Amino acid sequence: MVDGFEVEITHGYKVEELQQQWLAIQEGQNLPFFLTWSWISCWLKSYTPELIIVSAWHKKQIVAIGLFTCSTQIRHGFVKSRQYRLHQMGDSLLDQIWMEYNDFICVEKFRVAAVNACLKALQKSNENWNEIILSMITRSRADQILSDIRNSRVSLVSPCYSKNLACIQGENPQYIDTLSSNTRYQIRRSIRLFEELHGPIQYEFAKDVDEAIAFFHEAGKYHVLRWESSGFNNKEFVLFHENLIKSSKENNAVDLMKISSGEVTIAILYFHIVDGDVYFYLQGINYAFNGQLKPGLVAHTMAAQYYLDKGMRKYDFMGGYSQYKCQLSDPVEDLVILSVQKPSVVFAIEKMCQKIKCLVTNVRDTVVKK
Repeated sequence: MVDGFEVEITHGYKVEELQQQWLAIQEGQNLPFFLTWSWISCWLKSYTPELIIVSAWHKKQIVAIGLFTCSTQIRHGFVKSRQYRLHQMGDSLLDQIWMEYNDFICVEKFRVAAVNACLKALQKSNENWNEIILSMITRSRADQILSDIRNSRVSLVSPCYSKNLACIQGENPQYIDTLSSNTRYQIRRSIRLFEELHGPIQYEFAKDVDEAIAFFHEAGKYHVLRWESSGFNNKEFVLFHENLIKSSKENNAVDLMKISSGEVTIAILYFHIVDGDVYFYLQGINYAFNGQLKPGLVAHTMAAQYYLDKGMRKYDFMGGYSQYKCQLSDPVEDLVILSVQKPSVVFAIEKMCQKIKCLVTNVRDTVVKK
């Protein structure tokens, strides 16, 4: 018993039993897509991980579940750490799917107490780990863990951006009217020039699984031209999303949207959908236009207006800084990587080196400014 919860730590699982427990907690909750069974089941199917399942029970009812994998990381040439990672594999190729809004799935009223009880149980256990990693958890959730779990720290902060569509009111609410005058000008000029050069702007959504996968691969052709480290160069990334689209499209949990001008593709956008929330996951933008045309701004404006008209609550650009996110949405709560470490001389040396590095950097920056 930990803080009023029975905590179980088990190795191995039966998918059917885990699904039943997960869905029992998920029912009636407004969760990010990454914590729905749609995402988790695809992760299990794609990678078949060896799991360490940590679950909390209250009055014989399961109220929290976290799925951990074990991997070893070597960093700085001298730190070797055996990590328990929540809903990640510890392999850069397998984790390129980049889960965000990570956390235990938990009955909301027990979220803080039950999750902290699970982490304390791991700390007290004989499990063979050096670090517990909760990657891309919200800052407020991290703070709730930091205040109660010893030897916990934040190692990375990623800004996050979202647009509250529910706040856009009026008889005929227009998403574009919420943007800065300069951004509105860029979008309207781009729409005018696109239509003059190529034809009317229109959009379409993939109608079935086959078309959705075709849109996904078409997006990939543009994505690899833009990003050298594109996930589309990673067969594991591609396979995961093919599986996700196949399992989620018929349930309307994913959308793939193609925006065109005449016969020319402007962009393809890939969304995850949960209730009234839209999570923008990936884009393939055609940048083969002159600098006056802003295909990304145009595409997201069309998409945001579509979802606004459908009565959706939120258009979430999620984590990672980009100029277009700043133009089209508002900064919201950061996502962070939280680690819980066992006491170790090696970790103490690592922290000392990081402090010295920061101190040297600050001194150097001060000298430069002077």
